[in-house]
Amino acid sequence: MKKEVETIRLLVPRATANHLRYQLTRRGFIRIGSAAAGGLFLAACGGGTGSGGTETTGVATTGAQIGGDLSIYTWAEYQNPENTEAFAAANGVNVIVDIYESNEAAIAKLELGGASAGYDIVVPTSGFIKLMVAKDLLTELDMARLPNIANIDPAIAALQNTDGVAGKYSVVKDWGSTGWVYDASVITEPLVTWGDFLSVAAQPGVSGLVSVLGAPGDITGIVFWRDGIDWNTTDPADLDHAEEVLLSELAPHIKAFDSYPALSLVAGEYALSQAWNGDARVAVIEDPERYKWGLGAPKTELWVDTWAILKSAANVDAAYAWINNILDPAVAAKETEWHGYDTAVLGVQEFLPADLPSPEIIFFTEEEKARLVAGEVNEAQDRIVEIYNNLQAAAGI
Repeated sequence: MKKEVETIRLLVPRATANHLRYQLTRRGFIRIGSAAAGGLFLAACGGGTGSGGTETTGVATTGAQIGGDLSIYTWAEYQNPENTEAFAAANGVNVIVDIYESNEAAIAKLELGGASAGYDIVVPTSGFIKLMVAKDLLTELDMARLPNIANIDPAIAALQNTDGVAGKYSVVKDWGSTGWVYDASVITEPLVTWGDFLSVAAQPGVSGLVSVLGAPGDITGIVFWRDGIDWNTTDPADLDHAEEVLLSELAPHIKAFDSYPALSLVAGEYALSQAWNGDARVAVIEDPERYKWGLGAPKTELWVDTWAILKSAANVDAAYAWINNILDPAVAAKETEWHGYDTAVLGVQEFLPADLPSPEIIFFTEEEKARLVAGEVNEAQDRIVEIYNNLQAAAGI
């Protein structure tokens, strides 16, 4: 008997559409057709089987179909379609995924759209939770509805909840850091520090083929991490210094602000990209001899992304079921295989394949962890966004 088909709908910016089409097809989880005019993808999902026809395990159900739509506002390439398919089939839910490229962009849209934005779940970085609560965007979570929260590594949960607010309104999705990925056929010298990143960006053959993240804090971070300045500084002199360096040393060499640069790097569009580790891993897996990853030094970012439920959520039952399901170790392992980030779910390792490619880009050493600095959203935020906008203008983008 043919199983009922559920729909997973992904609403994506045009800039992200080509990335997703290649990514999803290459990994073989679901088939994607041509993008519609607005960048709309429709994927048909059968129930109960994942890639290769094997039965999907680890999917939580309520014992009854929840039904309706579950709308998730998140980063690109951030959910394993196999898990999404299994959840949709098990719970009778249509999963809708809409993509953003920065916390700032997501918050602006949610604040402008309010309930009409139509989302149930959002995936902000933990440092932005307090701001979103102040803007009355999030609902305080009923942790009794999330029994699998017990699976989260307490050390990462503590990092998520440094402000004492995030732990009430969100739970850990995964965590990672920022560095660079580059084409070693173009850049033959190893990059060790953010100073190297800026120096190499200006070299002939590299200049004009550089991408940086579409995230304001990561941009000013390049200067602060290089120069030993507190990443969370609010000193106007420090912020002016960051702007001066970025406009003079980086702007002339930037081709794009791209939060998902790996596939464009592989396609030859970039020679050097600032990147989050999971996205960089996509390029390294493609050709480990040619594409090289480096974790930022002497300091770099520690980010913890989270699951949060919007106050305007229409399908709260599906939202809780989704979050609880994703915290199951078997399900979380499939997420790590897909997006290349550490989910902080205990017990994941036993579900990961022994031949998992490039695990060193996912799971950091103690020495690497010592470099990581958590970011804050403070009174310098508006100035940081202004610097980012000025850098875009100076780069002609």
